[in-house]
Amino acid sequence: MAAGEKISGPAARRAVTGATEAPHFEGRIVPSTFARKAAAYPARDGIVLFDNPDALLICAFKRETALCEPAANATSPNVLDCRAGCDNMARADTHTSQLRDRADEIDQLAAHAPMHIGNRLRANAARLRQAAVTHAATAEVLR
Repeated sequence: MAAGEKISGPAARRAVTGATEAPHFEGRIVPSTFARKAAAYPARDGIVLFDNPDALLICAFKRETALCEPAANATSPNVLDCRAGCDNMARADTHTSQLRDRADEIDQLAAHAPMHIGNRLRANAARLRQAAVTHAATAEVLR
């Protein structure tokens, strides 16, 4: 963001807050109690960010609003079940560039697939491009 990258999505402000105010790993040797303290952090309503490279988004995880249906005691999202429209989602400019790249790859696959499969692939590529357009229309620099 310092370089001008914008962020969008329902959890954009929470993601920025989490990135700036949450404890950061500073590359030091940690005591054996660190894992227990780190696991307890989300239980204290801390904002924990999960970069999901498969869904091309950041999850500012909050179990109560998650559409991925995490377990009742979960401290992390079900990253294999990210869903459009989730209130925990945030996306940066870098993610939208990757969305467009992935849509181009899918279109190349669609060109060599049987018609019904190709049509499905093209629909998925269009959905990814629409997500990129939505980001461009709603993204802002949050400080």
